Amino acid sequence: MRHRGNRSFHTVNTIKCAFLYNSVSSVISVANYLFSLMSPEIQDTIVAVSSPLGRSLHAIIKISGHEAIPCMKDFFVPASHIDLGEIPTYISVAGRIHTKEDGINIPAVLYIMKQPYSYTKEDVVEIHTLGSPTILEMLLSSILSKGIRAKRNIRLSQPGEFTKRAFLHGRIDLTQAEATMRIIRAQTDGELKVAVAQLAGDVSQQTKRIQDDAVSLCSYIEAAIDFSDQDIELISAEEIMHRLEGMKNNISHLLIQPEIGKVSLEGIDTVLYGKPNVGKSSLINALLGKKRTLVSEIPGTTRDVVADILEIGGIRFKLMDTAGMDDTKEIVTSRAMEKTQSTLKKAQIILLVFDGSVNIDVQLREMKPDDLTGNVIVVINKCDLRKNSSFPESPAELKKYPLMHTSALTGEGLERLKETLIETVLGGQVNLSGGAPIFNVRQKDVLQRSLQLIQQTMESVKNNESYEFIALNLRTAIDALGEIVGEVTTEDILSKIFSEFCIGK
Repeated sequence: MRHRGNRSFHTVNTIKCAFLYNSVSSVISVANYLFSLMSPEIQDTIVAVSSPLGRSLHAIIKISGHEAIPCMKDFFVPASHIDLGEIPTYISVAGRIHTKEDGINIPAVLYIMKQPYSYTKEDVVEIHTLGSPTILEMLLSSILSKGIRAKRNIRLSQPGEFTKRAFLHGRIDLTQAEATMRIIRAQTDGELKVAVAQLAGDVSQQTKRIQDDAVSLCSYIEAAIDFSDQDIELISAEEIMHRLEGMKNNISHLLIQPEIGKVSLEGIDTVLYGKPNVGKSSLINALLGKKRTLVSEIPGTTRDVVADILEIGGIRFKLMDTAGMDDTKEIVTSRAMEKTQSTLKKAQIILLVFDGSVNIDVQLREMKPDDLTGNVIVVINKCDLRKNSSFPESPAELKKYPLMHTSALTGEGLERLKETLIETVLGGQVNLSGGAPIFNVRQKDVLQRSLQLIQQTMESVKNNESYEFIALNLRTAIDALGEIVGEVTTEDILSKIFSEFCIGK
């Protein structure tokens, strides 16, 4: 747990006091502050390149810690005669980086953010200078070596350590730290909107409301225990059950939200499957709005699995064009079919594509749709080539699946196909690009455990167990909810989360 050493007793008591005052935010602030004091590594000053690797006109080196400003005096020469230690926060200072040892003499601008008004709540200095990898390496080496000679406790940052310090100092909670990583990794507008909403506190607020209710209820129950020798009923078993039921419903509602890690970041494995020359490659090109896969009138042109990403409403679909079904014994084709079958088994959505210009029953004879797993959508393609305007009745084997009529050439039916893909993923319940908070796998796991603990507490009330036992179960649920925002965490959890960050973030 985040409480360590001999100070853990005082930390726990302080947190209990915060609970009595029904202030979850107080718990966060106190716990994070005390933890920062008990962590020797957080007393270090850290430095890292914060801009992307490679050659560029502009690059940033970030320094955070109590030695951030003093260390700059060793090699930064301001353009005007000013004392870096005396200037106010959020000031930029133009000058030059000058080191005699390495022969560096280049222009630079310092951006100085003093505690507690910086991202990490420590003194932070950003060095903005030329983006030569060689210069940056020499500059980092100079900062570290001069720090050693001056007995300054300066070291290279670990991955995600700047954001980790922001969390430990109470600048952000754990969900906001995870949102920062989501923003960095976002590849679509939808992913970015979700991440920004989480950074603004949407997930935290939803969780805290439930936790506040639990804390309030727990305070009443514990007060009832304290006054059990008095003829006063502070809260009845019926009221306890009613409030627990509300918490259970609220957590259950949050749990129906799709997992962003599976739905958005990785993409939905969507496989196009059908006989050769039914227009699978053309359909992908039409959906993407650009030519990405080889299109040919020669059957069997696609011999391998070809993948590309289609974004619809903030959700990423990994479109995979497979080799068409073919009875030939050609070795190359046979191996391509084996790979196709392997891809089909892993598919989350299968687009079963038919040529609408020829008899579908004939095509269906060589297919086994009942063997397909996952979500199947039937796509009758090449509708522009049909001889009459009416759609023939679908074979009985296909009537259980959603049916789309499309034309890759004219664009007919493509928008409806996209809508059906969205409906298949979200079940019509949630719009990923909208405002509902979306929880990642870790957060959902904590919510699930919290729900189980709330249900256990309800069972205790039903069984007329003592208020002491009910309060104990409820406190455990409160701690579990605290894991979402980072009130209660282990070092392993923190290490895993922040290790996924880039160095310099």
